[in-house]
Amino acid sequence: MDNFNEMLDKLRDSSGEMKSNLHMLREIIPIEEQMRYFDYVKNVRTETVDSHFTKEYLIARLFTPELGVESKRFYLALLAAMPDVAVYRAIETYHSSPLEPELANWSTLALMESRILLDSDLSGERQFFVSTGLGGKEGKLRYFLIITTDDRTELSCFQKDTLKRELQFSFEKNEIEIESIDFKPSYLKMFLFCGLNHDPRVAVEEAIKECNELGCHFDTKFLLTNVKLLDDEEIKTILLKKE
Repeated sequence: MDNFNEMLDKLRDSSGEMKSNLHMLREIIPIEEQMRYFDYVKNVRTETVDSHFTKEYLIARLFTPELGVESKRFYLALLAAMPDVAVYRAIETYHSSPLEPELANWSTLALMESRILLDSDLSGERQFFVSTGLGGKEGKLRYFLIITTDDRTELSCFQKDTLKRELQFSFEKNEIEIESIDFKPSYLKMFLFCGLNHDPRVAVEEAIKECNELGCHFDTKFLLTNVKLLDDEEIKTILLKKE
């Protein structure tokens, strides 16, 4: 957590909020796929540096139904490097309903890159992209939270109600927004948004402490990440590794 907190400090302005020249994805896109995108566009642009493709040609090709996924991937990569409003709108239109569902995440990244270039061109200020596997919104990072009982038994109605209430109370104090709550038989799965000027781990610890003082017996070790979304099977595997 120390390295992560140091990184957050660099992203904050004097008020503790996210700096205005920083951009983050709202969507959940695995870090590995983000890296593949940026490696790909770097290689494509290096290889086509002397090409004379016009924006009109590239946009027309992007919306040509007969072309395959790899061709569309190529045209998205070139378009995203053009700081042009018409290009941005074209990528935005494609992204809203991609002809190739396989490129949904890539069009998201291309749209973000295009927006950053436009902002940089219009403001004259260098822009930065904050990459996390779970994205965020309005200057807040999205986190994935798992809480279970100390003996991994099925949650009672009392435990569920108490945990939900204490989390909501603790989160409100720390300006943390709950995106979704999903109770499984033996654990809670939650998505939340937290600003850079608050520590979600501390808020969760406070909530669990209050619950346990009421006799809920929640495990004080919980999973909180903004890097990767875990499916139910992965979560069950982690919960079985009780120390």
